[in-house]
Amino acid sequence: MPDGAHGGFRAFGAAEVFGFAFCEGLSSHFAKVFRIMLRPMARIYAFPPLETGTHLAPVNASARKRSPLRQELLLKGLIFSELIRFMEEEQSPLFVEQVIAAADLPNDAAFSRIGVYPTAHALLLVGEASKLSGVPVAALCEAFGCYLFGRFTILYPEIMSSYSTAESLLEHVRGHIHEDVKVLYPDATPPEVTTETRDGQCIVEYRSHRPLAHIACGLIRGCLEHFGDERKIEWVNCSESGDAATFRIAA
Repeated sequence: MPDGAHGGFRAFGAAEVFGFAFCEGLSSHFAKVFRIMLRPMARIYAFPPLETGTHLAPVNASARKRSPLRQELLLKGLIFSELIRFMEEEQSPLFVEQVIAAADLPNDAAFSRIGVYPTAHALLLVGEASKLSGVPVAALCEAFGCYLFGRFTILYPEIMSSYSTAESLLEHVRGHIHEDVKVLYPDATPPEVTTETRDGQCIVEYRSHRPLAHIACGLIRGCLEHFGDERKIEWVNCSESGDAATFRIAA
């Protein structure tokens, strides 16, 4: 799992660079210039294939013409900027420019980490990345979720270092971690994640108003890998839209 600790952004400080390069006041032209100047040197290789289907609702260009932002399912800009970083590191800067051009987003993918944007725009970026790379959307989302957990350990060390095992962290996602997230980002609406032991197995349930179950799966897998937990994550069920799922962590 990429740990996000390499590349030019770490040298300058990830939060400071993103906050500067993607601030809301910059025009799309200057945002693109800063993104090119400050992006990390990419390792060019294909996204890892995963044997899984997709439960994500289809998203197309019409998503850009929907109702105003207040009526959209919104997602924190932090997730968008990390998605851009993920694609740059896993593919190349040129690949990211091609994805952004194909998605044709209103803001040219210039995201503020503290802003909020339509979830549909993230799905558009992933959809175009899937078309260009040939890797299924579900596989890309799971790979991104795994990567994102590694980034969280860097961005929020005080929170993540409070736990010594994957299971202890997962058990406190709802009662501790997401509460801390709300303190950092008062307008955040994190998903509901609950963990319990059934018949000696760890069961994780994900409920959200966003169709991001595959990213949740990747986050859990990233958590297991981070703690050196060799157990595997298995899908128990998933809603058709991808906004709810149950996972089993098994030996």
